[in-house]
Amino acid sequence: KDLADALEEGGCDLETVRNIIQGRRLPADLRAKVWKIALNVVGKGDSLTSWDGSLDLPEQSIIHKDCQELIDQLWVPEEEKSVLILDIESVITFYCKSRNIKYSSCLGWIHLLRPLVHLHLPRSDLYNCFYAIMNKFIPRDCFMKGRPFHLFRLLLQYHEPELCSFLDTKKMTPDSYALNWLGSLFSYYCSAEVTQAIWDGYLQQADPFFIYFLMLIILVNAKDVILAQESDKEEMIKFLETSPANLDLEDIEDLFSLAQYYCSKTPASFRKDNHSLFGSSLLGLKDDETDLSQALCLAVSVSEILQANQQQGEGVRFFVVDCRPAEQYNAGHLSTAFHLDSDLMLQNPSEFAQSVKSLLEAQKQSIESGSIAGGEHLCFMGSGREEEDMYMNMVLAHFLQKNKEYVSIAKGGFMALQQHLADINVEGPENGYGHWIASTSGSRNSINSVDGDSPNGSGDAKGVKSLVNKMTVALKTKSVNVKEKVISFIENTSTPVDR
Repeated sequence: KDLADALEEGGCDLETVRNIIQGRRLPADLRAKVWKIALNVVGKGDSLTSWDGSLDLPEQSIIHKDCQELIDQLWVPEEEKSVLILDIESVITFYCKSRNIKYSSCLGWIHLLRPLVHLHLPRSDLYNCFYAIMNKFIPRDCFMKGRPFHLFRLLLQYHEPELCSFLDTKKMTPDSYALNWLGSLFSYYCSAEVTQAIWDGYLQQADPFFIYFLMLIILVNAKDVILAQESDKEEMIKFLETSPANLDLEDIEDLFSLAQYYCSKTPASFRKDNHSLFGSSLLGLKDDETDLSQALCLAVSVSEILQANQQQGEGVRFFVVDCRPAEQYNAGHLSTAFHLDSDLMLQNPSEFAQSVKSLLEAQKQSIESGSIAGGEHLCFMGSGREEEDMYMNMVLAHFLQKNKEYVSIAKGGFMALQQHLADINVEGPENGYGHWIASTSGSRNSINSVDGDSPNGSGDAKGVKSLVNKMTVALKTKSVNVKEKVISFIENTSTPVDR
């Protein structure tokens, strides 16, 4: 076996392992070695040497009882039981003491330890592996109403709005059924072999967020049953909660490839803006802690919106919908954005309905023609000022109620876009956005045309293609020479939108 040889030689990293295995199941005798590489604990010292070994926490009797129950569930020879129980109890006790955590059974640590106990590791490795899993793969606030579950709801809404809204109306929040999916990385419900197969794949991915996509597939898989359910809420929660128990070894390959597919159809901001969920707590404090429970939908950073539509191939591409009032849009907007005046929704519903129809038509055409403005992911952009964006939020809700998938909001709105452009402009005009940025050098009257028709469908006749680019006041320039050379996505169209 290539893998056995590579591991034998030593110095084998995760990349090498991945290339050899290529998604296949790990041979049982090599699993411990591979997991240790994946968790980056090879050669780590014994953390427990600094500890006197005293098992004297106030919750010690609960810890002991949980460890005893775990061992009773496993096929452990009688003479090895007491040593193993002491190992597991020591790992949990030292972890609680070193991290200053109060133990309770509902933390689900016992279920995380079960797959590790199967590996017959020495105590020091058992602790290092457990610590690495807790630190790398178990999200912060993994409890009822915790941030990780609000994030999962946004992901579900992005891909499966109908299912999401059905569960919302039944008040079945993700924490009510997925708490132990996430907290035990599925080992709570799945058989030992299925858990091992899931962990084989998940640890090799080295991406903590991948569990979200595995959870999503389990829900999507049960979608028809869920939507047809007549039973009461408690029964449905029970059904959902235990659904991972139905997974067989044969299902794992499909589970992972479907998860990969959904992952490829998800904006990168899903991970980037939520990095603080995983890893050490010190890093967690720096991140933007927006209240995800209040979020209308998934937010996408303006830098991702600008980069995404430049990429060739699959990836996520956005169709940007600018929801600001006409005068703001005319004063300057993203060159590829479609204008949908959100004020119309209340002021003139029939015109609004017509605009939505044109929007969906324009989106369809832009995708078919391969335009840089095209994308199947609808991203709504407001001004970035809360009071002005109330109407946009109503428009967003309108699309979500229609169960439209791939709906997101531009984080920080147009103000964030201007700020981002000001920031990248400081580095001079030679950055990657050049080929679809209309730019002005020195003089105000140079007129540049931008590739592709304006998605507002007015065509050449009205001169929408010739764009007079002006640097808007809000660009907050960082240096004087920026004023000389402005690369700008923001433009003044020569034909204003009539509103």
